[in-house]
Amino acid sequence: MRVVDLTHPITAEIPVYFPWHPATVLERTATYEENRCEVRRLSIGTHSGTHIDAPSHVLEGKPTLDQYDPGLWYVDAQVLDFTPREPGKEISKEEIAAKLKVKGAGVVIKTGWDREFGKIDYYKTYPPLSTRAAEFLVEMNVPVVAADTPYTLDVHYVLLSHGIPLVTNLNNTGQLKEGRITLIAAPLLIKASDGAPARVLAIIE
Repeated sequence: MRVVDLTHPITAEIPVYFPWHPATVLERTATYEENRCEVRRLSIGTHSGTHIDAPSHVLEGKPTLDQYDPGLWYVDAQVLDFTPREPGKEISKEEIAAKLKVKGAGVVIKTGWDREFGKIDYYKTYPPLSTRAAEFLVEMNVPVVAADTPYTLDVHYVLLSHGIPLVTNLNNTGQLKEGRITLIAAPLLIKASDGAPARVLAIIE
């Protein structure tokens, strides 16, 4: 068994791409010298770094992240490898359908774009999942979708309206091969949250 950490580390330098996303702040509030221990205050947006989106992120009155059964965060998943990928090239329904044959498993979309995370044009150049591909994932009864990219707003609406959480901005997907894994995607338990930072792991047998 091998464990791959698919999480971007939380730092004060986590990029903020939209003005309504708060910057991450890590502030030391206790030191070894003065307090005989070290403590930091963390301030972070619910959609910063590697994180999970709940339906309430874009749909008023829909489920928040804490309302999900925790069993959803430990699922069998299929890695779909689309590397190498050109900047901005959509992942089509036909490409997804050629790789995903079994209903009911989680999906991990690998594009290699995790290497671009933190760059100023990350959100402008990532290869997005297409709307038709997202609709196909709904047809395949996918319980959770994870990717090493963001998602378009239209894809948010398609998947989240069907209650499918979006695991966003995976890291280290270059260590994954196409095939089955166990996906652990554990969001912080925040009351009534539209999303949350998450620790995401792949278990490879």
